[in-house]
Amino acid sequence: MKKMYLLKGMLLAFIVFQFFSCENEPLTGEFVQEEQNDADEGQFKAQIAGQEFIAASTSATMTSENELVITGSKPGGEDIVLGIANAAVGTFSLTTGGTNENAGAYFDGSVNLLPYISAQALGGSGQLKITELNTDAKTVSGTFSFVGFRVKVDGNGDPVLDGNGNPVMESIEISRGAFNAISYILDDTGGGGGNTPENEFFAKVDGVDFVPDTISVTEPLVGDVHMIKIEARNAERQLMRIDIPRSLGVGTFNMVRISDGTKLIALYNAGDGAENLTSDPGTITISEFDLEAGVLKATFNFTGTDPLNQLPDIVEVTEGSFTAYFEGVPGANNTFSANIDGAAYAPDELIVETSVVNQYPRVSITTTKDDKRMVLTFPLTVTEGTFEMGTEVIDGDEIVATYTPVVGTSITYVSIPGSLVITNYDLANGIIEGIFNFTGRDASGQDPTIYQITGGEFLVVLP
Repeated sequence: MKKMYLLKGMLLAFIVFQFFSCENEPLTGEFVQEEQNDADEGQFKAQIAGQEFIAASTSATMTSENELVITGSKPGGEDIVLGIANAAVGTFSLTTGGTNENAGAYFDGSVNLLPYISAQALGGSGQLKITELNTDAKTVSGTFSFVGFRVKVDGNGDPVLDGNGNPVMESIEISRGAFNAISYILDDTGGGGGNTPENEFFAKVDGVDFVPDTISVTEPLVGDVHMIKIEARNAERQLMRIDIPRSLGVGTFNMVRISDGTKLIALYNAGDGAENLTSDPGTITISEFDLEAGVLKATFNFTGTDPLNQLPDIVEVTEGSFTAYFEGVPGANNTFSANIDGAAYAPDELIVETSVVNQYPRVSITTTKDDKRMVLTFPLTVTEGTFEMGTEVIDGDEIVATYTPVVGTSITYVSIPGSLVITNYDLANGIIEGIFNFTGRDASGQDPTIYQITGGEFLVVLP
């Protein structure tokens, strides 16, 4: 029975769907609703609870096994994601469950990180029709609609429970969906075959060795976030999985217990119908993350618990370690350097994160060395060229740099003034290169101390 990877990285932490199927054929017969494709060429659109959704950006990936994932995205984290196994011209059910792993998902960009998903077990349903699949031009067109469900959360992101202690579900209807001549890329990655070195994985579960029979490494694109997903399964069908943002870098990081597919998380499943237990807490120490060569080495530990706190099950995963190989991107290793009053600053840790401020997508580069921290943040609407820095982010399109001499003790000095030069902006691979200089001053003007940051250079891969 072949394991499929649709809606890669979109597996919900409260259920963390893992679907297996032997076959998945287009549907035949008549359907009640037939969507009309009124999308312009290259456009992805739909109605979400009756409100128009027109994607600002689209992406699509087709694997060598004809697994197709299409994403339509808007600023603010609003995404519609569609996944089809054995993609071809025809009509497919999006009612996920049983032998059908096709799915539709909608992220609304709110405090609730979980997407609405068309899972039958939750009450979801839907269909997708591929009207054209041009393998020469690598474009796909079609229509879709689905009803998605998810667990409702409160303002803190915690699940809302009913009087019986069960999670409260909420739903949304996606209708009149259409995409026209969306370009897709071929993804032949998957951690195996050819001359690729063998992946390695080991851990202890409650003190017992977890030695996998199979290890897979995939590179899902969730919305606009590139991820590395490592899955290991042993002979007893126990599963261990770790999702790692590609932008994480070298260092020690804390895991989360609930993820929308774009966060650092680990899970363990004992098999035989058991529920997934996610990292709460958990840490990973990455010793090597070579984006150019495609090598990731790390150690990890986590306590696996029910993410909804409904089950008492707990496992302790210790002594975890792995070496994973993936498809590298030429020239993609994150680098950052500068001089602080003439002294070299080469950070030990570098984190690249994206956010949205007043509809402006932004990137932040946070670096640390010992107790020092330097941060550079700018909008993704920049182009190759020279830009002046500001002192704070208000509208969302500002460029700001900061320097903190002793984290937790000293104040943070901001760029007054400063300049940023974007020397390379490779959107296809998500690579940004630039140089910068700024004078770090106290924004309040009370502290006369000045730091001169010169010779700044960076190359980062967007998450």
